[in-house]
Amino acid sequence: SGDEQASPGVDARGIPLKSDFPEGLPVPALYVIFTTVFTTICLGIAFAIYKFGSTEKYDKKIELLTAYDLGWVYLVMFAVKLGMFGININLGVARKAAKVNVPDQQVYKVHTPDDASPLGFVLMESEGDLGRFNRAQRAYMNYLESAPLFFVYVLLAGFVFPFPTFVTGFYYAVMRIVAAVGYTQEPKGRMAGNMLGNLGSGVLEGMVIIAGVKAVMV
Repeated sequence: SGDEQASPGVDARGIPLKSDFPEGLPVPALYVIFTTVFTTICLGIAFAIYKFGSTEKYDKKIELLTAYDLGWVYLVMFAVKLGMFGININLGVARKAAKVNVPDQQVYKVHTPDDASPLGFVLMESEGDLGRFNRAQRAYMNYLESAPLFFVYVLLAGFVFPFPTFVTGFYYAVMRIVAAVGYTQEPKGRMAGNMLGNLGSGVLEGMVIIAGVKAVMV
């Protein structure tokens, strides 16, 4: 039956016996704790850039945002980010329950006649050159999935904080390369590069939030 263990780590139909998510901590709580701490750190870095950088130049740009009532455009990006956050929690809950770990994104069923025993589910190859290709492809798609929001952050933050945005964007690009190379080797190899890259994206987000808040509060 599908509950029988076929080989170490998976059941008879190829689904992992254990999720990569930690046991005992609900996925929403995990995401909320991590995101709150991470966002606080990024906001702190962004505020330091504002406070100890070219503050007068930044304030002149923020005055333009205020004059044209554009602070709300900056702040709505945080609402968009919260929407993505909720969707990611929904995905995380479903992934943990299904025990479908990265890099797998879908699970496919092989059709069999009604009177035949079910065959194994179809998942991504994880071994050898094909496994490395699959993970390299997922790293590329990870980048594309995050690119639209990142590019909007670059444009919005870059108007007020041009040089810090250049530095942060360059850093982000390098870290995403590190993540892609690590992911190609093994699934957990993506973690360091992704987290460090997200730090760059988070700092841009922090600059956008600071500009938006100051623009609507003037």
